[in-house]
Amino acid sequence: MTNFVISLPGTLKKELTPAAKSQLLAALQGTDPQEVGSDPQGLDVLTLHEGERIFTLRLEVEAEDSAGAEREAAAVATRALAGAGFDEDTALLGRPAVTAIDTAADTA
Repeated sequence: MTNFVISLPGTLKKELTPAAKSQLLAALQGTDPQEVGSDPQGLDVLTLHEGERIFTLRLEVEAEDSAGAEREAAAVATRALAGAGFDEDTALLGRPAVTAIDTAADTA
């Protein structure tokens, strides 16, 4: 298995309240890409843009290949957003993209 950092853009159609943001971040705990391999990435799991309606999630997932990693990240994001009160109509997700790979997980 390989560790991937997946960037997943999206748009919120309703306000991200402080409580919802806390729930979202709690649900994403463990997927934070602060370090992949030996190089700190300096990436936060959630970045908000343009009045907190446009966002990017950066999730670290483990998968066999990049397509599987993208699917896993989208599933994690969907579950986390649902837990924070957002469904597919109120949190529109864009296309996931692989932004980092750590193949050291293959040798462990």
